[in-house]
Amino acid sequence: MTEHATETDFGVLHIRRVENSDPLLGAVRVFPWRTVYAVSGRGIEGCLAVDPSFHDTKAGDIFLGPERLFAAHPTRFSARFGRSGNLSARFDGSMPRTDPVLLVDGAEVLGPLTALERGRTANFEVTRRAGAYASAPVPALIAAKTQQAVHAVLALHEGDAPLVAKMDDLYAQHREADRRKSALADLRHAERMASALDDRIQRLRDFLDMQTTGSVSR
Repeated sequence: MTEHATETDFGVLHIRRVENSDPLLGAVRVFPWRTVYAVSGRGIEGCLAVDPSFHDTKAGDIFLGPERLFAAHPTRFSARFGRSGNLSARFDGSMPRTDPVLLVDGAEVLGPLTALERGRTANFEVTRRAGAYASAPVPALIAAKTQQAVHAVLALHEGDAPLVAKMDDLYAQHREADRRKSALADLRHAERMASALDDRIQRLRDFLDMQTTGSVSR
């Protein structure tokens, strides 16, 4: 992919898709469904990864309780960047595999904790790495720069429909087994609830039948 330049409120942002063979990735985790982008601009330098994400919503019912509504296909993007956890080198001196790193005005920013809806540019929380398993707030300017950079990358990514479809399929295949297991567990729970309701319905019918029969005999 050739470099793409996009205008932001903070100047031009240059975006380039990084191939898996690119040495720039280093020890970054590479998955079949992951797309990594290198970005550079005024005070912005580094990489971020875009993964598909499912958005399985929950619908509430005052009597039956919450119901998980499974999405048939990935409907969101997970923007991943920033190291987390204890990053001490291994015994052989190598660094652990991690997510891409994005620097904004010198701060190593951390990505949003939740997946972002496709086609939208809603803001998300931005923090910075403050050590192993630790993060800290960032100034509003750094947050705004990070948000615009991420949204610019997501817009470019989403504009490549064949790539998005390919990554969605790969991710759906990866998640098929565990999502099927979750759906089966929910089905078993619903079947138990249905059985209990059937028993309750029958007991009420038996009582009403008995009342009707009793009134007739009197």
